[in-house]
Amino acid sequence: MDARKLKGVILSVEDTLLNMGQINQAVFSEVVRLMAFFKLRGIRPVLMANQARTIKLGGVTRDLYGYLEEQFDDLVVFTRLRDSAIPPKPKAAATEYVLKAMNWASNEVVYIGSNDDDMRTAVNGNILFLRAIWYSHNTNYGFEFKEVKEIARFIDTLCLRAHFWSHVIKDGDFEFYALAPFSTYKEAFRKYSENGRAAAKFGQGDVDFWLGALVTSMYFTGIHSRIDYVTSYPGHQAGFDNNKMSGDLMTFAKCFRKSYLHNLVIRHTTAIKSQTARNLGAALDHHNQLNTIMLNQLPARNYTTEYKNAPLQRGKTVLLVDDICTKGYSLETGRKLIEATGAKTILISWLKTINTDYWSFGAIGNFNPYQKNTFRNVPIGKIYGYHSYHVDGAASEELAEQLEQYINWDWPVS
Repeated sequence: MDARKLKGVILSVEDTLLNMGQINQAVFSEVVRLMAFFKLRGIRPVLMANQARTIKLGGVTRDLYGYLEEQFDDLVVFTRLRDSAIPPKPKAAATEYVLKAMNWASNEVVYIGSNDDDMRTAVNGNILFLRAIWYSHNTNYGFEFKEVKEIARFIDTLCLRAHFWSHVIKDGDFEFYALAPFSTYKEAFRKYSENGRAAAKFGQGDVDFWLGALVTSMYFTGIHSRIDYVTSYPGHQAGFDNNKMSGDLMTFAKCFRKSYLHNLVIRHTTAIKSQTARNLGAALDHHNQLNTIMLNQLPARNYTTEYKNAPLQRGKTVLLVDDICTKGYSLETGRKLIEATGAKTILISWLKTINTDYWSFGAIGNFNPYQKNTFRNVPIGKIYGYHSYHVDGAASEELAEQLEQYINWDWPVS
C-alpha cells in the first residue's frame, strides 16, 4: 500500500503560535523550539490567516506576520491581506489553495490550531486536526495537546514512521490491516506487545501511543478517505463499546466528517474467554463469537442522536477496529454481520498474533444481523497464511523503537 510522508504543517496564529494580549513568554519559548524541531525534521511550516494582526515591540506596533517571518525564516504565510486570490478560512478552497501552492496532498500535512474556526478549516480540507490548548482551551474537537512538547513528540514518533502496517490482506472486498506482530515470548516483540496488551485490556501501558499509531497509520495510508463509519469490537462481556479506544476513534472520525457508532456492534451474551475454556478443558471455535454478537439497527452517532433509519446499507463502508487479532474470529464475526446489511468493511487490529493464520468464515446463508442468532456448522472459508501476509518485517522494529522513543522523548538537540 502506498503511504504518504509528512511534508508540512499548517498553523494558526491565535492561541497556537501566540496568545492574544500579553504574550506568554514561557509558552512561546516552547513554540520557538517546535518551529526549530520542524526545520530539523524537514517539515515546512505554513501559516493561514484571515485577519490583520499586529504586535507591539519596544513601543513600536508592527505587522505580526512580518514579525513571525523574521523569527522563523522557513515559515510560509498565506493571507488574503497580501493576496486577494487566497480564499478565506474555513472554506475548503482555502486549504486547497495552500496544498496546491505547496505541492502537498491533504494527508501529507497536519493542521495545528486551537478553535472552532481552525477545526472547520481542517475538516473542510480533509486534514488531521491537532488541537493546541497550551495557551487556552477553546474547542473540544480534534486530538488534544496540553503542551507544545507533546505535539512535537506525537509528530516525531508517530507521523514520521516509514512502515505503517506489518500485515495486509486484500482479497476482493476483504481488507485487513495490523500494526505489528504480537508475541510476549519473542524478545524482539515482547516489550511493545506487553505494553499494547496492557493498553488494550486494562487501559494501562501507553494507550495514547497505540491509538496515535493506529490513527496516523490510517491517515497516511489513506484509509480515512475510504470509510463512512467507524466502530470498535466489544470485549467478551455482554454490552458494547470498547471504551479503551472510543474517544480517539470518535475524534478521528469527526476529523473527516465520518460517524463513530459506539453501539453498533453489541455483545448480547457474554462470550467464554479462551483462557477460561482452556482451564475447563473445553474447545472453543468461531461460533463462540458468532452466537454472542448482533448489530444495532439504529445506533447512536458520535454518542448523540440515534439514527431514525438504518445507516448501514449498500455503498457504505465501516471501519471495524479490534485490539489483538489471533485467528480473526472477532473481526470475521463483525465483518459477516456488517456485510449482511449490504455494507462493506475494512478491518484493523493493533496487533496480529505471531505465526497464526487468519481464518475467514465461509457462507452463512441468509440471516438477520440485527437480532440474536444461533449459528451451527458455519464453515471456515479461506485461510490466509501468517507469513504470506506479513508484508513488512520492518514495521515491528520501527514500532518497538518508536514506543521506546515515545516513552523517553525529549527535544532533539541537533
